Amino acid sequence: MRIALLGEGSNVHTRRWVDYFHARGDQVLWLTLEDTPPTGARVERLGRRGRLHALAYTWAWPRARRALEAFSPDLVNAHFIPNYGWMAALAGRRPLALSTWGSDVLVNPRRSPLHLWRARFVLRRADLITSDAEMMSDEIGRLEPRVAPVLTVPMGLERDFYERGRAGDERPPVILHYRNLEPVYDVPTLLRALPAFFERHPEYSARLAGEGSLRGELEALARQLGVADRVSFLGRLDREALVDELLGARLYLSCSLSDSTSVSLLEAMALGAYPVLSDLPANREWLDENGGEFYPAGEPGALSEALERAAARDAGELNRRREANRARVGERALWDENMDRVRRAFGELAGVKP
Repeated sequence: MRIALLGEGSNVHTRRWVDYFHARGDQVLWLTLEDTPPTGARVERLGRRGRLHALAYTWAWPRARRALEAFSPDLVNAHFIPNYGWMAALAGRRPLALSTWGSDVLVNPRRSPLHLWRARFVLRRADLITSDAEMMSDEIGRLEPRVAPVLTVPMGLERDFYERGRAGDERPPVILHYRNLEPVYDVPTLLRALPAFFERHPEYSARLAGEGSLRGELEALARQLGVADRVSFLGRLDREALVDELLGARLYLSCSLSDSTSVSLLEAMALGAYPVLSDLPANREWLDENGGEFYPAGEPGALSEALERAAARDAGELNRRREANRARVGERALWDENMDRVRRAFGELAGVKP
């Protein structure tokens, strides 16, 4: 197949899609406004976002259309509704497979009537939509009843990553959080929950992996709350460092205010870190109270209690839960198997046998 993929150059998930199709022998053209990591696929830069990056995607669509005409793909695959989905919809090349990621469906359309109109405009112009959670697929149908078929497939984990996991080992008392340090991930609630928890469990520490615009504010808040000596800000980790952190953590924590299927949650489940999560529909698609601890999003006191419940689990029960979590990922969330479903759907849409 000849696939033109429009997506953010700096995002690891876009790179995974590009590399997957390229590795299967498809001819891939990656159109983007950002710098990209090294890849065997062909990359064409459509310009730069600049300061007015929200308008950059509108300004770039004529260049995208010319690039698509020159490449003549069997199918266009655009990632994330408000930017590259919008660009692809304006460019008008069909068939268009739109890949939604989460906040483009769950958050962005609610910002204003204009955001809602744009989301519906893009959804109506897609010939196929991919979603990584059932709750997100349902929300797509509510946003735009005239929507194209929706294929629900979690992005998942590479098998070699999954096979490095283990659930029966003894873990040090470490809480690991690795989401970006941005407002949607509600890291202040995490920090505000820690003083009470640390008072009851002085053996625990917290490690925060990831970067973001709030890092300075969060480090200041940790000092203000008196937990800075037990909270480590690790920055962005490479793959090997992430594996080491997950294998060395007893608890995995996500405080997100909005989510579809979280790859970081799947990684934690696969490598045996026990989840403590904000109570979101997408998280409930993977776990119930027998697989993790839940708390109402945005409530530090409730989060402290959820951490307390996790810390109180005896080792045997905790290991049984961790092993069940690992098995669930192995059954439903392996990258190659799930992306093979996407590729078959793309081939059917394009009228090409992949």
